[in-house]
Amino acid sequence: MDWSGLPGDLLRLFSGRLHDPLDFLRFRAVCRAWRAATAAAAASPPPFLPWLLARPAPINPTAGPGPSLSFYSLSSAALRSVAAPSATCSLLGHTNSHLLFSDHGPLLLLVNPLTGADLPLPPSPFDAFSPITQGYYLPGPDSPVVLYDTRRIFFHHPAGGGGGWTTVPVVDLVAENMYHAGKVFVCNDRGHLTIFDAATLAVLGDAAPPPPPPVTLHRDAFKCSSFVPSGDDLLCVIRYFRRKNTEQAGELLEDCRALEVHRLEIAGEKSRWVQMRSIGDRMLFVGLYQGFSLRAADFAGLEGNCVYFFKMDRASRSFIYRFSMEDGQIEELPGPSMHACTWFVPSLS
Repeated sequence: MDWSGLPGDLLRLFSGRLHDPLDFLRFRAVCRAWRAATAAAAASPPPFLPWLLARPAPINPTAGPGPSLSFYSLSSAALRSVAAPSATCSLLGHTNSHLLFSDHGPLLLLVNPLTGADLPLPPSPFDAFSPITQGYYLPGPDSPVVLYDTRRIFFHHPAGGGGGWTTVPVVDLVAENMYHAGKVFVCNDRGHLTIFDAATLAVLGDAAPPPPPPVTLHRDAFKCSSFVPSGDDLLCVIRYFRRKNTEQAGELLEDCRALEVHRLEIAGEKSRWVQMRSIGDRMLFVGLYQGFSLRAADFAGLEGNCVYFFKMDRASRSFIYRFSMEDGQIEELPGPSMHACTWFVPSLS
């Protein structure tokens, strides 16, 4: 059979169901006919499922060039390796299409590891050896790069050209934060939320912590909260864990209410968290501190109303889980033999 003679409409249908960028590129490389038929798709590729990024190896300045980043593709269940931008840079945190690196000095790198494209950033506002500095970048028309530690938050808009970092006037310890829809949401170590206007930095309001779960938790239980933008909404995903010992996080509690999703209902100066029983067509991918949302309708064969998350309690393997909002069941998915640290959405643009 002459595979190059397949109808163009059929080829475009096939390519639209490839949700791993490397599979998509290989598909277009089969022959000239396949490449020509998918030219429009290449200009606007199909949405890709997230990759899981392995925790980078410790920095070794004497290792020479050629360091790589390891990913696990959720779509193809395969390990991917991509060249790292530098042997001396460390990953700061979660992003969507780009990775944010620091060289432990003023230099910051915001790089798409698949294309090598980078977005210029001003020098870091933190001291050279500031501990626990993290960051994120969620691409969008009004999305900045955010850097933070336990007491300070800064943001900068790469699309805005020049300018430096804007300081968010926080007064408490920073537990979680999220820039979303022109606002900065900051949660302190007691679970209290403060909402800032990103343009004026004025305080717009606040919200008390979500209510505790209606079940009795194990005495060693602790919770992990993550902010997730989803359309116009800001969600908070709360997972309850229990400890195997005093030093290491253990198994997720089996009770179906051990994972909760709350939506922030903004009402003047006093907002509140409202627990959700369904997230509809959405799939939430939750990391340690932030997460993101995708539409299941964009991915053939996948169901919405689910939360994907992972555990990091073993160095040799990552455990990926899917929580169903419909029936409260937690399913373990095939996972990679690596120590994951964050989700990453690959992009060819």
